Amino acid sequence: MNAHKRDLSQIIAVYLLLALLGGIIAEVMAGSFIFRAIVADLIMTVCIYCISLWKKNSSAYDAFWSVLPCLLTVWLWLKMGGKGWQIWQWATVIMVNVWSWRLTWNWARGWSGWGHQDWRYIDLKEQNQRLYPLINFFGIHLFPTVIVFVACLGLFDVASAQEFSAALLIVGLVIGTGGILLEFIADNQLAEFRRRSNPDRRDILDTGMWSVMRYPNYLGEMCFWWGLAICGLGAGGEWWIAVGALAMVALFVFVSIPMKDTHMRKVRPDLDTYHRRVPAFVPRWR
Repeated sequence: MNAHKRDLSQIIAVYLLLALLGGIIAEVMAGSFIFRAIVADLIMTVCIYCISLWKKNSSAYDAFWSVLPCLLTVWLWLKMGGKGWQIWQWATVIMVNVWSWRLTWNWARGWSGWGHQDWRYIDLKEQNQRLYPLINFFGIHLFPTVIVFVACLGLFDVASAQEFSAALLIVGLVIGTGGILLEFIADNQLAEFRRRSNPDRRDILDTGMWSVMRYPNYLGEMCFWWGLAICGLGAGGEWWIAVGALAMVALFVFVSIPMKDTHMRKVRPDLDTYHRRVPAFVPRWR
């Protein structure tokens, strides 16, 4: 077994153990389904944080973003009578799992092993040496966990609902599925670009979806979360379940994108020219 397969086997084992631990905690806890789920989620996050410290690599957490919603759908199916679910519940859960498995697969194919760490974490550590332990726990691990969980609150409404607004569910499923498809195409084009022969770090991906918008993968991700929120509203959820989707937009627009642009400017001198020519999210077809 080569090093990459060994490391991938280890991270898979870690996540399987986390899933088992989270399920046990959610079962032994008392309280509402949401309370039990968030307690299990937070404890799982602390555990993966400890793994990150052990491996000296915060990218141990990276797949947690996409794995958690899948685990949540399985638990809700078991606890909320999934055998009697209607077509709307199955459609929403299938959409979430397609998103979850696709994004996890995309992470796995780009993860080279424990020697790889996300450049954002490296930059944060270099720029905040003294504060990095706090940033590592609260910013890299805890904050994304909370945002993902809040964005998944609509799943609780969908799983427990008896009546649905077909119009809202259709809109939510179309937007969410469209976001998954957009992200799938963009990620594949990005992966192909990274595998090109004789790569030059100064090159900018300017073909396919990336020629009409700068962040098609981020747009797809935001569409998925808004689609899930609308599905929750269609299942009778209160307006505040859309706060998670709004937080996702804020995370990408005010954190992820500025960090990415600052990082890319270090090696891509023509980035600003590309920005002036290609809009961020709304395509300007040429």
